[in-house]
Amino acid sequence: MKYEDLFKIKPVLDYDVYNGKITTIIRDEKPVLYVNKEKVQLEGYAKKIDWINRNKMFITVDPNGSEIRKIYLYDHGKIEKIIDNEFDNFSPRETNEGILVISNYDKKTLHLYLHNEGKYIKLSKGEGPVNNYCFNGKYIVYSTGIYDNNIHVIDLSGNEIHVINIPNSEQELANENCFTSPSSFIFLSNHEDLSKVYEFDILKEEIRKIRESDYEIFEAIPYKGSIAYVEDRHGNFVLIHEKEVVNEGFTHSLKVDGDYIYFVNSKHDRSADLYRYGKEVERLTDSMNYVKGDFIKPKVVSYDSNGLRIYALLYEEKGDEDKGIVYIHGGPDWECVNSFNPEIQFFMERGFKVICPNYRGSIGYGRRFNHLNDKDPGGGELLDVINSVKVLGVKKIAITGASYGGYLTMMAITKFPDLWCSAVAVVPFVNWFTEKKFEREILQQYDEIKVGSDENLLRDRSPIFFVDRIKAPLLLLAGENDPRCPAEETLQVVEELKKLGREVKYKIYKDEGHGFAKIENYVDSIKEAVEFITSHC
Repeated sequence: MKYEDLFKIKPVLDYDVYNGKITTIIRDEKPVLYVNKEKVQLEGYAKKIDWINRNKMFITVDPNGSEIRKIYLYDHGKIEKIIDNEFDNFSPRETNEGILVISNYDKKTLHLYLHNEGKYIKLSKGEGPVNNYCFNGKYIVYSTGIYDNNIHVIDLSGNEIHVINIPNSEQELANENCFTSPSSFIFLSNHEDLSKVYEFDILKEEIRKIRESDYEIFEAIPYKGSIAYVEDRHGNFVLIHEKEVVNEGFTHSLKVDGDYIYFVNSKHDRSADLYRYGKEVERLTDSMNYVKGDFIKPKVVSYDSNGLRIYALLYEEKGDEDKGIVYIHGGPDWECVNSFNPEIQFFMERGFKVICPNYRGSIGYGRRFNHLNDKDPGGGELLDVINSVKVLGVKKIAITGASYGGYLTMMAITKFPDLWCSAVAVVPFVNWFTEKKFEREILQQYDEIKVGSDENLLRDRSPIFFVDRIKAPLLLLAGENDPRCPAEETLQVVEELKKLGREVKYKIYKDEGHGFAKIENYVDSIKEAVEFITSHC
């Protein structure tokens, strides 16, 4: 595979289907909407699509990556802006009273609103953010909170009918299509540590467990009188309906239309494609567009990290490589998944072995494991990252990661400066004080709970105060409009290193947010990272 091939690969970023009519968002020159395989021109980046009927759909658009999203209406091929303001608006649903939408209209958090003729009527309760919701024409069911999430059942007037509140656990909707009957719905709960599927009867006010597994259940949806669900087996998200339907790769975004269940899947040798399953699995798109390569499949490994068992994905071709890379996932509430990662595959071609550790705080291993990094940013989780080096067993080691992975990259090169031959931090943050001040509102809420406000701890865990310790060649990549890890975080490092007379390479990509949506920037970021690490190791 060559860098030029990345321009040909066109993954499915989102889709919707209504009575067999499929529309997709594909990464082309940017995320682009396709209806009946015809490109629809939009201002900005298409983010999400929701059919209303066979001729009308809502389109969620981010103009420049700043997460001030707009809602457009597609009606028989014509485009109309229906919610276009200074707020972040997404997840629209049509009702007889107006449009349901999640928005940061109050500039404090994300609430569920009824939007009608430019006015917002708040429906959700409390101060916590709304994570997702589903609506069946009569009932609205939504999940709200940070970690200790509750599920609320309301009507269109906002009248509260019931609250599912199981202390010290998270309750999340299993899918945006969650209703199993006019008065029952499914949800996920981890009050028994691993996430399992439960059903709630609104009229009887009864909860019953309907699916459990030895692994975390990631998503579920009613299908053919039963439940289809995805369980997370160390980064392979396995789709199950009565039997294993797909047992490899990252499977997500389940939707049911007619006799089919639709889903997106990606794995080590294929980017994200749309599939459907009735009697057999059918692939409906071709993301790879004839691009081929000797792509390496990761294997699951585990190791001891100061008495804690940590799992990781290890990419190696022969096993005798003499250099390696620690590749850190973001989040921290995420994990290493078996999906197509061209950056890792390019590293493999250049003779590196790569490990992606699921450090404490990652998802996929239960509530307890997910909370092991509470009030300890860059602490135990950093040791898990450092201990993954032993698994690589090589002399030369680089480190890279994006978002929270970028933060841990910066922590690693300041706290353990002698380990690395080079480092690449992508959309990182480096200063807890400025990050908590300038990140978007829902992350401020999250960090107050997850990280806390102990100034001594935050200073010790802010790499910006220790950049003088950096010995490894460093590359920083950021998005100009990033509301999560502002580009100013990257520029702080650049300024401090210049004061010290050190060389530092960096790029701030214009009109980009938390990640790079334009294909030329996406390809350039991968090329920059791969070539930088290769040239210094």
